[in-house]
Amino acid sequence: MEEVEIKVILKNPKEAIESLKKKAKFVKEKNQKDEYYIPEHKDFFSEHPTKEYLRIRYEKGKNHLGYHLCHFSEDRTLLKTDEYETKVESPETISKILKKLDMIKKITVTKNRKSYKYKGFEILVDYIKELGYFLEIEAKKIESSIEETKKECYIILEELGVEWEKALNMGYPDMILEN
Repeated sequence: MEEVEIKVILKNPKEAIESLKKKAKFVKEKNQKDEYYIPEHKDFFSEHPTKEYLRIRYEKGKNHLGYHLCHFSEDRTLLKTDEYETKVESPETISKILKKLDMIKKITVTKNRKSYKYKGFEILVDYIKELGYFLEIEAKKIESSIEETKKECYIILEELGVEWEKALNMGYPDMILEN
């Protein structure tokens, strides 16, 4: 599956959530624990921005294993991500298998996520203890071009009327490792 998204730091999380309650459809709230693994011979996080990662996501009733491949423009802005994911019954067993294959658990990211739907887009409010609040706007389908889809994400961001600042062009694991 391809995905186009923008991610921003929320300066006013309480007000942002109130705005979303009025304008978007609430889907669910969930807690997730993501464990990121690297091969012993290749640290995915040594390259900036990170282009690929392997993750086990622990989520009540929806555990899965995913490999993500990120595509960047020449100026190193994230364009899209190819996501390969499969449900797993026992993430603990997958973790043991990866370790037996000389994979190393690099970092764990724990987050609370509130999901909303708005104009065919998914809007996520994430709280990461080490980092704070973020808002992501994701398009699961690219209707026109990647650039047009990103523009639509920013238009939605403005419609929501939230205070934000641009997030670093990296994922949560990179941000935590950089701290």
